[in-house]
Amino acid sequence: MFKYRRISLLWAAILSLTVLLAACGDSTATIAPVAATTAASAATTAASAATTAAGATTAAAAGATAAGGPANPAAIAALCEAAKKEGKFTWYTVWFTQEIINDIGTAFTATCPGIKVEGVRNVAATIYQKLTQEMQAGIKNVDVYASTDIGQLIELKEGGKLQAYPIAGKEVLYEEFRNIDPENFYHVGSFVPIIIAYNTQKLKAEDAPKSWQELITDKYKDKITTGSGAASGQVGTWALSMQQKYGWDAYFNKFNSLNPKLGRSINDTVTDLVAGERSVGISPLGQILTGKGKGNPIDAVFPSDGTVIVVNTIGILKDAPNPNAAKLFMNFLMSKEYAEICAKYFEQPIRPDVTVKGGKTYKEMAGYSPKTADIRKDLPDVIKKWKTLFGA
Repeated sequence: MFKYRRISLLWAAILSLTVLLAACGDSTATIAPVAATTAASAATTAASAATTAAGATTAAAAGATAAGGPANPAAIAALCEAAKKEGKFTWYTVWFTQEIINDIGTAFTATCPGIKVEGVRNVAATIYQKLTQEMQAGIKNVDVYASTDIGQLIELKEGGKLQAYPIAGKEVLYEEFRNIDPENFYHVGSFVPIIIAYNTQKLKAEDAPKSWQELITDKYKDKITTGSGAASGQVGTWALSMQQKYGWDAYFNKFNSLNPKLGRSINDTVTDLVAGERSVGISPLGQILTGKGKGNPIDAVFPSDGTVIVVNTIGILKDAPNPNAAKLFMNFLMSKEYAEICAKYFEQPIRPDVTVKGGKTYKEMAGYSPKTADIRKDLPDVIKKWKTLFGA
């Protein structure tokens, strides 16, 4: 939790000037484009160079370095005071459940009292459509957008809809998550392991599938449940992963022949398993561990052919009505307190110094995740093929 203290205006000005001068003289303030993004992104990079520089300067003044170094407590305190004048910020997100979102909002407000958090959650396709429709209509309600589909953040960046902000404190994260966009338009705020889940009253542990390949064998016909690859960013990423591993036709024609029950959100899987409507599912790990901890007859299998890792990204909208509160919130996502809230709900922390009870660390999962460029290029086609094959 950030600790704040009052400082004189003169001292604040001196500190801010010192940080600004340091940023201007730091060779890391100009960062190369993301190698994994498309040619369109490279073109946008040139057009947004001035925005990037301005964002880096603003972030430095807020206590961050261009490399994501430790926050300056005095500058963070000044950012908090500016955020209090805004009074709130709005967060559109695909992550977590509403309960977790509310808990995160309460914890964040405690770090800087006086800021109301409005967290709105939905599946990736629905909430992104809502966001883009509002932007087209000139409605500026949203400060921060977070998705399980990194392609959406890349698209927002390419369209000039995000502002660059180098978050303070990224050195505490797993190294793989520190620099997903070196230009700092979007960042990793969480990640979700996608595993095989099963109802322990319907299947014995030895009868549960041990791999994604085993899942599509005939003995699981009429037993499988998951969400929609066309609506859920997590299911879409899983489907892309299976396409890369085994080929679309070979895997999904067989998967379809098993008559899977397809909801909309991947979280629908947990409801089906707990109710006993289906006995095995493709599910986020956190939801299964949460349900198991409540005494529900469900458990998780880490597939031998790789736990699918969905990297969840977040960015500040260029026209955010409450930019100071948004920046303060982005810094909060690096905190141990935020990581501990995630772990409390069995969601995976992005810091290695916080672990989930009964789970595995990121390094222990033998994870598989499509490359950013592949998600951007191939996920839209996967969504189209999913709709054609499954109808939803």
